[in-house]
Amino acid sequence: MPAVVTGMPTDDAAEQAVLRILVADGSAFQRRLTTEMLRAGGRVQIDYAENIGQCLMALSYCQPDVLIADWDIDEGSGLTLVKRIRAGEAGAAFRKLAIIMVAPHTANDIQRARNVGIDEFVLRPFSTQTILKRIAEVRANRRDFVESTRYVGPCRRRRATADAYDGPRRRLFDSNDKNADAPDVQIRKGLARMYCERIGVLLRALTPGDAVAVRDLCLTCGQLSALAGDMKDRLLMSACSSLFSYIKGVGAEAPLNTGVVQAHLDSIVQLAELPNHQVEIRQTVTQQLTVMVTKKLRQAAA
Repeated sequence: MPAVVTGMPTDDAAEQAVLRILVADGSAFQRRLTTEMLRAGGRVQIDYAENIGQCLMALSYCQPDVLIADWDIDEGSGLTLVKRIRAGEAGAAFRKLAIIMVAPHTANDIQRARNVGIDEFVLRPFSTQTILKRIAEVRANRRDFVESTRYVGPCRRRRATADAYDGPRRRLFDSNDKNADAPDVQIRKGLARMYCERIGVLLRALTPGDAVAVRDLCLTCGQLSALAGDMKDRLLMSACSSLFSYIKGVGAEAPLNTGVVQAHLDSIVQLAELPNHQVEIRQTVTQQLTVMVTKKLRQAAA
């Protein structure tokens, strides 16, 4: 298997490409998903690297304009990849390469990524508009490049606008409601809803016997379940784990009951919408899910 697979293989296509992008991600599913989004932005030449070694070698002959690097490449070594590029291991010409980091984590990781020299940061799952916006930003508004004994990379200071609000409420999620979820919880619940939307899309596109599609669906459900585990939300963990177990256990052997999957998705979205302090209502949602799934499974077996 070659180190890099070219998204637009012909010479003519390469000549016409207006933007060269290298996607460094160990997951074939995520590479394919990112590629679909990037192609929506116009003429591009997309190349892939599955690990850090491939990425460092690929830079010299792919000559990318932008690198999209996954946080979890080589078992969580995405930041190491950025450090090595900024240190010049891929050659001096690529030390200033525009790098967008993609991570399935919370915004708390942004500071760590900035400190190793990334240009932009994107949380997964992300929309086509989000990734294209980040690419446009690194191309149109490159920050000054800093080289010092402690830091090498784009200036970490963001440009301040003249009309920026300078009052006491500086946070997007500041709220007068003392029962509102904390900002990081709201962010993660938003990610859970986005995963549910993605699972719904995959479910509607699923055709009988399509093993690849079932694997993609199972992978996305696994990511959702892992997110719920990170949140330590017992009720959300229960619903996500139930969905993951159902698809993993049934999907490879028999047709999925779309009603069962949709019941899970509806309940997970409800749990994500309800603030954590509404414990009784959230417990009722989980109980109703169990009843609904049991009923649909019995109907399918009848």
